[in-house]
Amino acid sequence: MSTETESEKNQSVIDNNGQQAFQTLVEWVKTVPNAIDEIKKNGTEEDLRKYQLQIKMVLDKLKNIEQELRSD
Repeated sequence: MSTETESEKNQSVIDNNGQQAFQTLVEWVKTVPNAIDEIKKNGTEEDLRKYQLQIKMVLDKLKNIEQELRSD
């Protein structure tokens, strides 16, 4: 197998993994409203702040992944 073909295969695996990671994050984001409601009912303000920080980090990562996927 040539190096170029192997490189293309590796890039395809990376692209597929990136798409899967992106989709996993998208699905997680869809659960956020219910999770926030649950934390508001049963958690503390600190729990809510920590979760909101996690949401912000995930959204930032989603934006980065989306940009990378579009540039490829």
